[in-house]
Amino acid sequence: MADAEVWYFQPDGDYRRQPGESQSALKSILNSPAHYQAGKKRKFFPSSVMTIGTATHCKVLEGDETFENSFVLKPPEIKFTTKEGRAWRDDNKKKTILTNEGKDRQWDSVMGMSKTLQSLDWFDPSQKDYRKFNEVSFYWTQNGIPCKARLDRVVVTDDEVHVIDLKTTDSISLDKFQSKLVDLGYDFQAGWYTKAAELAYGKPARFTFVAIERNEPWSVGVFEVPPEMLAEARAK
Repeated sequence: MADAEVWYFQPDGDYRRQPGESQSALKSILNSPAHYQAGKKRKFFPSSVMTIGTATHCKVLEGDETFENSFVLKPPEIKFTTKEGRAWRDDNKKKTILTNEGKDRQWDSVMGMSKTLQSLDWFDPSQKDYRKFNEVSFYWTQNGIPCKARLDRVVVTDDEVHVIDLKTTDSISLDKFQSKLVDLGYDFQAGWYTKAAELAYGKPARFTFVAIERNEPWSVGVFEVPPEMLAEARAK
């Protein structure tokens, strides 16, 4: 019997409203309980590159229909200082607006990364049950505390569960990415996610980060987290 409940096709908003401690909240307690409490109160305002990452995840993992219902490209002639621009913004108020202006060029970045990722076997949308095993929600109880996790992608075989996490980044340099493993708590995330997968499927889990650069040529780096690092992360 599984020790964790698995929800497929659960909307992201529904997952976020569910009670439970997530890895993103718990990482702050590694600094101190005060950091954890402060993080609970802090309002979140995504940066431009965070928005690019969210949009890329949506298009690659949830598909074009969900992406088109969630994001929209602002035409270059639209100015929010005009009556017409404000009307356009109001018409699209339920969507996140992406632009192709400025140094980030959000729309081109999302399209370029998505095309590159979908050329990889892991993110080929034509494969059977591709969407089912993306953005999968897990819920379990640990030491009496409700816990949860939302995994980008899981590949389940007879022998194991392969957890794949997509990261958009400025560089896939090995040195830079390895520093992020600790600085941004990616190691803790890997430990938390593999624990959820093992509880749910009753099989050993391994973890791989697939990192892609936000700018052309949208280079990809694959980083598998070694078992000893997973063990250390869980011990935290």
